[in-house]
Amino acid sequence: MEVVKIDQKSYIKFSKLLPSQWGDHFLNISITDSDFAVLAREMEVLKPKVRKNIFTFSSRDKDAMKRNILSIHVLDSLGLAYIFEKEIVETLKYAFEKIDELITDENDLYTVSIMFRVFRTYGHNMLSDVFNRFKRNDGKFKESLLEDVKGMLSFYEAVHFRTTTDHILDEALPFTLDYLEPLATVSRASPPHILMHIQNALYIPQHQKGQVLVAREYLSFYEEEKDHDDTILKLAKLNLKSLQLHYIQELKIITKWWRGLDYTENLPPGFRERTIECWFTGLMIYFEPQFSLGRIMLAKFFLMFTFFDDACDTSGSIPEVESMVNCLERWDSEYTENLQGHMKTALEFAMYLYKEYEEILKSQGRSFVLEKMIEELKIAGRANLDLIKWARAGQMPSFDEYVEAGGAEIGSYATMACSIMGLGKISKKEDFEWLLSRPKSVRYLANKARLIDDIMDFEEDMNKGYTANALNYYMIQHGVTKEAASRELHTMIGDINKIVNEECLMTTNISRPVLSQVVNFGRMVNILYTSDDVYNHREGKLKDYLTALLVDPIHL
Repeated sequence: MEVVKIDQKSYIKFSKLLPSQWGDHFLNISITDSDFAVLAREMEVLKPKVRKNIFTFSSRDKDAMKRNILSIHVLDSLGLAYIFEKEIVETLKYAFEKIDELITDENDLYTVSIMFRVFRTYGHNMLSDVFNRFKRNDGKFKESLLEDVKGMLSFYEAVHFRTTTDHILDEALPFTLDYLEPLATVSRASPPHILMHIQNALYIPQHQKGQVLVAREYLSFYEEEKDHDDTILKLAKLNLKSLQLHYIQELKIITKWWRGLDYTENLPPGFRERTIECWFTGLMIYFEPQFSLGRIMLAKFFLMFTFFDDACDTSGSIPEVESMVNCLERWDSEYTENLQGHMKTALEFAMYLYKEYEEILKSQGRSFVLEKMIEELKIAGRANLDLIKWARAGQMPSFDEYVEAGGAEIGSYATMACSIMGLGKISKKEDFEWLLSRPKSVRYLANKARLIDDIMDFEEDMNKGYTANALNYYMIQHGVTKEAASRELHTMIGDINKIVNEECLMTTNISRPVLSQVVNFGRMVNILYTSDDVYNHREGKLKDYLTALLVDPIHL
């Protein structure tokens, strides 16, 4: 490590954030059991109809299977796949066994792209060489493809499932972008709903976006499609309306819990209530109604971890943070007497929350989870201390050393553990041991979280004098400009996405729901830090997302 001179006594001030514009908005919304019951009854009427129309057929000919796969894509995009998960898994398992027969003589770009996306979404490695049929003899993509807007858009979406060996998809990325980007800025080129669909995909592709945001956006698109299925559309609207009520109930629970804590009475000056941001972050990891308790637990974790992280970064000297980490290692409530001020409050808050988790886990017969959760928090605490020393004590790590520690410090592993805990009895002891073993997908997504967060926060970090930033360390280590370093970091992020896609196809010893939590962590990072720091900027994309999910009416 290189040693640089720095003021060891300089602390970072808490960033000022305006009071939440939502305030008591959701607390004042009245929701009754009958509101849920009415929606549930209507959904139960429609579910068998959708099931019969899609999954019940007399013969398994290839045309019928293709139609089913296209319908599965619609269900997935509308947020309905969890309702028909068993049928989807069985259908795709059978269909993939017939993959060669299915793709023979299939030359429709849209159909092939959808099939590719659906199979890879559910862990079936449909080979990317299927797209060779859309090339000319000279190796370039056929010009006739440019006449198919939906096909090109779906091809672009398929590109984001690429692995390190899908070279044809690397070629397809600039090809599809060169076609779609001009369309996104010329409103006359496409009907409004297709134009919006293109713009949404170019901002964040479906595969890299939180599933409930995909569902809300796709609903607006699908409703305008002339060939939409009225039964599926109605079920999707009822489902999203029901989810909207679930989400508002959760926000009421979390807001009341936060405001009722003793810890919130003595917050640092400038510390901000982020109940809705923390809940939204959890929502990006899982949106289904059966994981309502998991979202609440995850939102509480983010509230605690935000306070914990800010207290270390802003309130404590290096010796004080060292003391806090020592107390964290002991995990003894009586030992916290050695701490003072916000450092003591932060650790007590963490222990209070984990005691709450302990009671829930006991009731589920899953007490073994708590030990894993505590260990992940300790790892985050140690990494936090490393970063504070690097930022304040004149120690400068290598870029790789920083990214590895920074992924833990930002709470990546602790967040994944908490999200797996929220799955309830679906998650097993082996799943937490797998997480602690740091498989490639987990480790690389932690790196991604650190990189994308530091790119977003670079200017703010530098203005505050906080040097522990991946972009900063890369610039120093390689002697390059900010622009050159940023390009390199974005290339690394793209490579990470490929590796994670690859690992998901290769990982067979972990259940799909658990593996989905890891994938969804990456999606959450994309939502929080793509062109707008959603977690810290309430007037930007966060406002748009919350309005679409919780405020805008869904007309049944």
